[in-house]
Amino acid sequence: MKKVNRAIKVVSALFFTVILIFVIIHNVNGSVNFTKETGKKCLECHSKIPKKGESELYLTEFGKKFKENGNKLPKVNESLSLGRQV
Repeated sequence: MKKVNRAIKVVSALFFTVILIFVIIHNVNGSVNFTKETGKKCLECHSKIPKKGESELYLTEFGKKFKENGNKLPKVNESLSLGRQV
């Protein structure tokens, strides 16, 4: 019976480890994909990187414009109004 309990614990630990790895990879891929698509770094939109599940986004002015624009980069002439030179 002890061997069965130990086997269940090992399988459970492996299962949760695999799930954790998938969650971490998913979060990292989101950031990497955004960076690849836009060429922007996280801190261009965020003054501080929010923790997972945190409701506060710590958006910069550029980040607020990005959010207001449906999570799309503003057009070139709009980025000038953000004080950024193109």
